[in-house]
Amino acid sequence: MSALAENAVDIAAGDRLAKRNAVILAVTQGLAGANNTVMLATGSIVGAMLAPDKSFATVPISIYVLGMWMGTLPVGALARRYGRRAAFQVGTVFGMLTGLISYVAIMQASFVLFCAGAFASGLYAAAHQAYRFAAADTASPAFRPKAISWVCWAVSWPPSLGRN
Repeated sequence: MSALAENAVDIAAGDRLAKRNAVILAVTQGLAGANNTVMLATGSIVGAMLAPDKSFATVPISIYVLGMWMGTLPVGALARRYGRRAAFQVGTVFGMLTGLISYVAIMQASFVLFCAGAFASGLYAAAHQAYRFAAADTASPAFRPKAISWVCWAVSWPPSLGRN
């Protein structure tokens, strides 16, 4: 076997882990993207229902964006110090807190608590924005663009039937 053929076999074997990681990250990106969609689609509706004044209806969306902004650098610092896995796990905890806090806020008709849930949702979004970069970590240079594409594709699934 030539050196070129052996190198191709090694790359294919090495990309097995990269493909597995890309699929897992694509699934988690799809779930995290659903969180964003739900928050953006319903945040102002729920905000209008819970706010003391209707003019505060979009405050939860603004707080979501603030949470994403405030979480970006700490997520990067966590990833640098403890690894991406730890940063993603912390982000996922904030994703779970988003659901729990928002549920309690709606059940108790608490606007302030709903805004806290929106902030946690922003922190979760800050963590999952880096999934596409993690997909590239274990991939060979040849597979790297595909790995990133798989993860980014998960955000747009399912495709709209009306799109051209």
